[in-house]
Amino acid sequence: MKTSNPPRLALWWLQHACPGPRNEALTGDLIERLREGQTRGWFWRQVFLAFVVSVLGETRRHWPHFCYAIAGTAMTWCFRDARVLRYVPGWLHWTDLPWPWSQLAFELSRPALLALAALSVLAVGLLIQRSFRAIFLLRTAAISLALITLGHFSTDFLPWLSRPVPGDPHHRFLIIPDVVLFFATFLVASWLGTRSAQTGSEPRR
Repeated sequence: MKTSNPPRLALWWLQHACPGPRNEALTGDLIERLREGQTRGWFWRQVFLAFVVSVLGETRRHWPHFCYAIAGTAMTWCFRDARVLRYVPGWLHWTDLPWPWSQLAFELSRPALLALAALSVLAVGLLIQRSFRAIFLLRTAAISLALITLGHFSTDFLPWLSRPVPGDPHHRFLIIPDVVLFFATFLVASWLGTRSAQTGSEPRR
């Protein structure tokens, strides 16, 4: 009887990581096929395929968010040390600002400018998707800046996120790659900033 019961972890993954209107019917079909003689390995393969299909479906549905995350990550990673951006803190007269605004302007003005520039990609995507609202861009910008600030100072509050550089104890590096943090930051910001677009665009019954 144990072989006819689905693996608990696979069943949990199917129910929580593969959301969708047909999830319940799919779960029932897979359990029935398993009890008809299919193996537990077959069940795991079907769960993995269902997860891939679910991820692709969500990517297709939220493609403006992914485009914004990709654009924001690429711009922040490639141009954060650009020579022209080195003058941005000076343009803001950061030395004349009171603390902590002076420190924020000096350390975060360049990534903040790049994040705001990437909003144009999100705007175009929302226009194509016919779900554009100015408030979505404003919210996404505010959340992006907040997450960038939290990420920049995360090692001050969570020191276990960094490790000392071998041979240079005065400098540390994050255990999570910068690219992953940037992508997650922009993706979460765009999802939260435009969240009502998904519910508001659905037809009323």
